[in-house]
Amino acid sequence: MIKRTLFFGSPGYLHCELSQLVYESSPQQGEKLKKTVPIEDLGFVIIESPQITITTACIQTLAENNTAIVFCNASHMPGSLLLPMSGHTLSQKHIEAQLSATDALKGRLWKQTVSRKILNQGECLIRGHREGSDLLKRLSEKVKNGDPENVEARAAKIYFKSHFPLGGFTRERFGEMPNSPLNYGYAILRAAMARALIGSGLTCLTGIHHCNQYNSYVLADDIMEPYRPFVDDLILNENPLFASTNDSVLTKEMKANILSLLTLDVMIDNMRRPLMNALSYTTASLVRCFLKEENLISYPIFPQ
Repeated sequence: MIKRTLFFGSPGYLHCELSQLVYESSPQQGEKLKKTVPIEDLGFVIIESPQITITTACIQTLAENNTAIVFCNASHMPGSLLLPMSGHTLSQKHIEAQLSATDALKGRLWKQTVSRKILNQGECLIRGHREGSDLLKRLSEKVKNGDPENVEARAAKIYFKSHFPLGGFTRERFGEMPNSPLNYGYAILRAAMARALIGSGLTCLTGIHHCNQYNSYVLADDIMEPYRPFVDDLILNENPLFASTNDSVLTKEMKANILSLLTLDVMIDNMRRPLMNALSYTTASLVRCFLKEENLISYPIFPQ
């Protein structure tokens, strides 16, 4: 079952009653509004308003359901993430296998990850009727274990230049449109990947490539890479909202569109599934790779 994502952008009060998440609007909002949602249906709760009050009992209940809570910062961008300490009965076994993975194994897994990311970037260009997919396909075949030649960065340069052939766009954290929606989408994807990894009994603290002592989600940053082109496709190819404005501030309509990312269909293991469900297939296959039961991570491709 695909899990729901709830977004709270107005002041109010969140608590739990009888396995239901309850939202009550603030008295300052006018007519009092009360809504309930079964907690078992929830995958994400995104809290944007700084005037939302949430009980600790509610937070704990959501954690027990493996529901991720995303808190937005003053810029209304996802700023922090709350996840359960453990989301799988065999977490200790899986984490031991993860921590004992050799550099050779991690290098092979990173090669697969980068290669699939580049192939998905090429498909994203095709879906946007842009040139460059053939070159990216050739680059994907040149990736070596651990990607020592940084083919990933070379492909990214070609990829974004193909999306913006007239120039004037640079991928950066605080850049002009469409950086804001891309950053928002990547942040949601990162949170979703972290949730799936913990749900598969892994820890995000140690990755297969990324290494940063100030980053608690390095494994999520690694494994989400082949999923990034799905964010790009949604924002750069599918939605005219983001092409019709130069304002870097995202509207509620834009955010709602980006949140639909988690329900988009992808192909994984020869089956069509919502992206949120595909994340769990990917993380479960990663576990089997760490346990040396399989050699390949299951990554998604675009449906035809």
